[in-house]
Amino acid sequence: MNSFLKKLIDQKFMTESHGNYIEEAIMRKDCIIISGHKGWGILPLMATASAVAKSNFKIKQVKSFEDLNEESDYYLIADLSGIDYAKLISDAILVPNSSFICLKDPDHPYSILKILGDSYKNNGVTPKVIQVIECAKVNDEKQLSKITQITMNADGKLTKVDFKG
Repeated sequence: MNSFLKKLIDQKFMTESHGNYIEEAIMRKDCIIISGHKGWGILPLMATASAVAKSNFKIKQVKSFEDLNEESDYYLIADLSGIDYAKLISDAILVPNSSFICLKDPDHPYSILKILGDSYKNNGVTPKVIQVIECAKVNDEKQLSKITQITMNADGKLTKVDFKG
């Protein structure tokens, strides 16, 4: 297992099964959305997921829409301000043969289900698999609380499956 993931497991932020699942998802080039508040550990998890991707794939740090024109296996869409973040995620979904790692927090609110629905209406089915990794604070402890996989079938219907690990 990647040493950065192991560190989060050792800190009791997530379980070993969560770590294995996240690493396998990144190796499959699933899209990763890290959701929660900044005080709940989303930024360290974003850095960790990005490090796993960087050690295995060609990555591109996205700071503007133009960065999506550069070929990359993974686009890293971090804590940006002054940009239409939802549109950036929507555009990233449309880039063929690539994935992304991004945030979803009060500073970057959007509905991934709406983005996927709009994407289907305008562009048809996306084959991308999206992993929404939710972080929370439980008894004052930051932790990974839930992972939900979202896929789209041939009719544009979205399927959500929670990881039971």
